[in-house]
Amino acid sequence: MKTLPQRIAACIAVSLACALPAKASTFSVDYTDLWYIPAESGWGLNLIQQNNVIFATLFVYGSDNTPRWYVASDLEGSSGNSFAGTLYRTTGPYFGVPWTGTSPATAVGSMSLVFTSVNTATLTYTADGVTVTKSVQRQTWRAENLSGKYLGGLVAGCTSGSTDLLMIGSLAVTQSGTNQATMVESFTTSAGAPATCTFNGTYSQAGRQGTFAGNWSCTVNGGAANNGTFTMTELQSTIRGFNGRFQGKDQFCQSYEGNVGVMRDTVQ
Repeated sequence: MKTLPQRIAACIAVSLACALPAKASTFSVDYTDLWYIPAESGWGLNLIQQNNVIFATLFVYGSDNTPRWYVASDLEGSSGNSFAGTLYRTTGPYFGVPWTGTSPATAVGSMSLVFTSVNTATLTYTADGVTVTKSVQRQTWRAENLSGKYLGGLVAGCTSGSTDLLMIGSLAVTQSGTNQATMVESFTTSAGAPATCTFNGTYSQAGRQGTFAGNWSCTVNGGAANNGTFTMTELQSTIRGFNGRFQGKDQFCQSYEGNVGVMRDTVQ
């Protein structure tokens, strides 16, 4: 007799394109965001990532307390969490007059970023002979609200066995305030049995990335089938849906690893 994960793995063959990849960049976690230190509000670091290159703009102050603007336009990734390149200073005409071009950028040093987690990094830069090292994090000012109806689901493999999860169907999300959330995934198994998996937990925000963690349980034909804990990380949302990384466990598997991705249902 198949276990629930095995039955789920054989569920309806809705296109797996619904299960969007967790990585917004094909090279690594997407580090695009505004980064700062909470206790040092007033300076910061903007990062825009495309594939294995990060374009960084650093806004700080000089020894005379006037603003300094530096740019590292080509921080190239040597691994999934380490980027480095040249730091430049640029100049141009006064913003209140017509643009007449700029002088060539001046190399003033170097910059490196080593990401210690999805949401934290060690920033090291040298500008005009002065080296600075800071521990930075994503800056958050407003949490996303994922409430709505979606089509899609999650795909995950068991790293300690042969059972897999494949839940593709309709998803309803309700979110209370900024931290309590419930996701209910409804789908049909290959045997034609209705199945429902419910995820209850806490949602938190770090810059553009969300995390949803808590407990989950599933039923097949209305009967209890399995239960466990889960964490969805690197959640990125748009008006069209959201995607992220899934980790979890239940009585059948001690470690599921996979992706979650859904499209907003505009026909309801």
